[in-house]
Amino acid sequence: MANTTPKSTPVVLAAKAEEAALRAVEKAKEESVAVEVVEKAQTAVKNAQESAEKAVTDAQEAVTRAEVAAHAEVEKAEEAAKRAEEIAQTAKRAKEEAVAAVAKVKAAEVVATSARLKS
Repeated sequence: MANTTPKSTPVVLAAKAEEAALRAVEKAKEESVAVEVVEKAQTAVKNAQESAEKAVTDAQEAVTRAEVAAHAEVEKAEEAAKRAEEIAQTAKRAKEEAVAAVAKVKAAEVVATSARLKS
């Protein structure tokens, strides 16, 4: 093959260069597709991360609202218990006053009976 003509060598080299260029173009296309896939995956990961962060924020806000509502309910319950205690104390005093009044009435009856007997 040492007798190759000078015209055939540039043609062969050109064909090889064309093949190499086509392979490079094909590889570039494959890499471009791979880059697009990676970019889509990164976008999906970013969207998932944002959704997760939003879910965490929403959950934290819900917990805060629940805590505020729970505290308000506890305060209402404490106020109701305090009022119930006040009512119970008032009822106890009223009972004591009623018992004392009954005792006074009985004492008055005894005095009246005694006075009638003496007269």
